[in-house]
Amino acid sequence: MPYAPLLDLLRSFLSSHPSVLPAPEVKQVVQAFLPLLPDLGYVFAGGTPLPTLSSLDPEQEKRRRFEILTHFLTSQASMHPVLLVLEDLHWSDDTSLEFLHYLARRCAAHRLLLLLTYRSDEVRPGLRHFLAHLDRERLAKESLLVRLTRDEVEAMLRAIFALPPSARLELRDPIYALTEGNPFFVEESLKSLIAAGEIFYANGQWDRKPLGELHVPRSIQDAVQQRTDQLSDSARRVLTLAAVAGRRFDFALLHELTQYDELPLLLLIKKLIAAQLVVEESAEQFAFRHALTRQAIYADLLARERKALHRRIAETLERLYASVLDAHQADLAYHFFEASAREKALEYGQRAGQQAQAMYASHSADRFHPQHRSIACVGRPTKPWVTLSGRAQITGPRCKWLKELVTASLSGRH
Repeated sequence: MPYAPLLDLLRSFLSSHPSVLPAPEVKQVVQAFLPLLPDLGYVFAGGTPLPTLSSLDPEQEKRRRFEILTHFLTSQASMHPVLLVLEDLHWSDDTSLEFLHYLARRCAAHRLLLLLTYRSDEVRPGLRHFLAHLDRERLAKESLLVRLTRDEVEAMLRAIFALPPSARLELRDPIYALTEGNPFFVEESLKSLIAAGEIFYANGQWDRKPLGELHVPRSIQDAVQQRTDQLSDSARRVLTLAAVAGRRFDFALLHELTQYDELPLLLLIKKLIAAQLVVEESAEQFAFRHALTRQAIYADLLARERKALHRRIAETLERLYASVLDAHQADLAYHFFEASAREKALEYGQRAGQQAQAMYASHSADRFHPQHRSIACVGRPTKPWVTLSGRAQITGPRCKWLKELVTASLSGRH
């Protein structure tokens, strides 16, 4: 609806500030927006409905509303400083954006400050045009909000659950690993855990069940689904292969897997970038914008699909990088393991573990990524597997393979 965020703001302001109702500028602004806010016509004395203003053609009507609303805001600013906060500008309609540009050009002489927020990965053409106007006319200053650090996520969690500094907080690392410090994702993940009963309020305090693997919140799964629904079948195929390949994926691998010519494949990847699903990291490598995006797409696959695609990717990697396999041992171990090809997984896992051991010889094992912990491997290895470290031993028909060593050199690829 046109003016939607502004009308919400106006309704909220008038309901919480009844003392301003007698002011003529308030009556005028209500009259101007009466067709869009019929309920506000009864807020004046006696409940008598207000008459609407005389009709004008659509463009003139829009200009009149702009002028009346601007006069109302600046008149408030003449009495006391006004901070106008509008969030989630990426969802705003074009008329609201046009008004905000109109207001921004006229509020410099008044004690009126606009604070507007939007998601940088959801900038649509209308918002992009609006931001370009502000930049060109030097009407605004932009501040980029970076992702939270691990310690900042902990502070956020403590604030949400009202935990004192002395209280243990085991949620921090799994929540940070899942959300990568995105505050919105942190909130949605907590909502999901509370809704599932994993975190609950009892006896006047928050408590939790033992946490297993954290899953993608349904709200984020739905948001990703809405974006992928807009893609062509070919683009979805590329996206699915990329999700199974890992958080980061090589163009050469997708080229080999899809058998698409280079230019058509590039066009499909550009569509994924335009949909805010992936980003370009270099000419040879791309990555999912958020780890949760990749996980949401991956979670939508059947277990049998994942297994088949992991095997296909592993075999393609062997063929594609036959001359430089040392650089892909960890990738191969990961994909063969997920494909249930235990022998090959252990073979490449041993090599990857030795590489990781050499690379991290002076580092604590605790530095390895927390989600790559022990995995039980069932089968009969045909080779005498050796101890890779004090914490990762591969021996016998039933072995425990600490995946943290096998995947240490992935550096966040999966």
